[in-house]
Amino acid sequence: MNQPNPMDAHKSERPDVTDTPFVEFTLTRGVLTDNGATPWTTTIGVGTPPQPLRIMLDTGTVNTWVTASSCTTEACRLHTAFNPEASTTFVPGRQAPTSVSFGPWGSMGVVIGNDVCHLNYEHAGQRSLVPFAEPMSLYLAVSYEGQQFSELDCDGGFAIPSIPCKQPSALLEELKNQGLIRHAIASFWFDPVRGEGRCLLGALDQTLYDPTSVNCLALKPLEGELGYLWSVCLDQLQIGRCSIGKEIDFVLDTGSSVFKGGHAIIHRMIEAITDEGRRPTTVTSEADLSGYPMLDLTLGSVSYRLTPRQYFMQVGPAQWDLGVQYLEGLPDELLVVGSVFLDTVYSAFMLGDGDHVEPSVLLANAVQSQVSISGVWVNEFGSVMEIGPLEADGTFRGQYRSDTGATGVYPVMGVADPDPVGNSIAIAFTVNWRSLEGPPDPSWHWVSAFSGLMQIQDGAEVINTLYMLQQNATESVQPWQATAIYSSTFKRRP
Repeated sequence: MNQPNPMDAHKSERPDVTDTPFVEFTLTRGVLTDNGATPWTTTIGVGTPPQPLRIMLDTGTVNTWVTASSCTTEACRLHTAFNPEASTTFVPGRQAPTSVSFGPWGSMGVVIGNDVCHLNYEHAGQRSLVPFAEPMSLYLAVSYEGQQFSELDCDGGFAIPSIPCKQPSALLEELKNQGLIRHAIASFWFDPVRGEGRCLLGALDQTLYDPTSVNCLALKPLEGELGYLWSVCLDQLQIGRCSIGKEIDFVLDTGSSVFKGGHAIIHRMIEAITDEGRRPTTVTSEADLSGYPMLDLTLGSVSYRLTPRQYFMQVGPAQWDLGVQYLEGLPDELLVVGSVFLDTVYSAFMLGDGDHVEPSVLLANAVQSQVSISGVWVNEFGSVMEIGPLEADGTFRGQYRSDTGATGVYPVMGVADPDPVGNSIAIAFTVNWRSLEGPPDPSWHWVSAFSGLMQIQDGAEVINTLYMLQQNATESVQPWQATAIYSSTFKRRP
């Protein structure tokens, strides 16, 4: 039976970007490490003048913190630090230095400070021309150590807990209390292929998810010191033919990457995925992942499937590690998940208002940009190729414009995979070296064929090809001299 939709209470004022104020963050995807932290960060200016820091927007913590310039431990020195002495708006807190817990990661020595964060704020459809200066209290980390902290791909983290937070500031709660946003909602959209994402505080972006797929899950609060986490009920976890458990406490953590949990549930997951150790937890070829089972999660009667390519993490050019880890200090049957799942959905974390709206999590099918070979492409010589629509049988036509030695506009004919699997497209095409403009060049007696792969590299769409340039054999050109093979890379022109 479906859970009651907590959005029903305010359907008349649907919190979409078109009709409600919000704060927006652009997210970028960084490196994956084995510490289990999220690869997604945003850059925020802190202080006056703004000091740019890379920040996690983290639903898995109650601590809002930045690395302080006074921190001299090895782990701290690996990150950009906030210098309070360089900010004219910084006000030191009155509390004495203290130690705050980061659970299984350890502790951090901190002092409280107050300053402003510069945010992109939009109200009534109008974006503020100057970033909005939001007063906040922050933990200034004056000491932290350990490999996990040193491997963080960020300089701090802003907490988005599921409960009210006294100190330091929880940004979502602060914005709501000040009346700057009407809805205490943090929504996330990720495109891991292009390495880009978006987070909104105060609204949903209905262009980024399928509204027919909305699945609202009631919060299932955890007891004790973990009560700030966004925990819901995982109705069932299935790996291949093996049922791992039912009605599992399931935490959705934007500050994490992998599945993490207590010994009991993680042991069962690893046993099922590896066929009791018969399959390795690290592979060196993507093709080897096809031998691993699918992972099915049922949440609110909706099933979400993860492929091995999604729950394994690529941590090197030829290395994929299983994204399932023990985390000391977690209850045996508690399961936490980060980007390996959240990258595949649109998610929104909704604080309750203490009245008719209860805390909940919204999941929906994300609208992702589809890879396509149609469009305008430019190679390393500045030559421009325009590829028209791909027909149902995979054929296409286009034009190739060159201003180098082969100056002219030439017809292109080719084929591409019409139903690609994954995020690449196999492509092959020919260029007919008879210009469509002006008389043909009588000296050109060539044919050529290109074959390659369209894919996403470092967030950009590229077509990497090898091409064979073939000319006629003559008295002065021997057959072995008439064939040449080159490489050429085309990048999509915005």
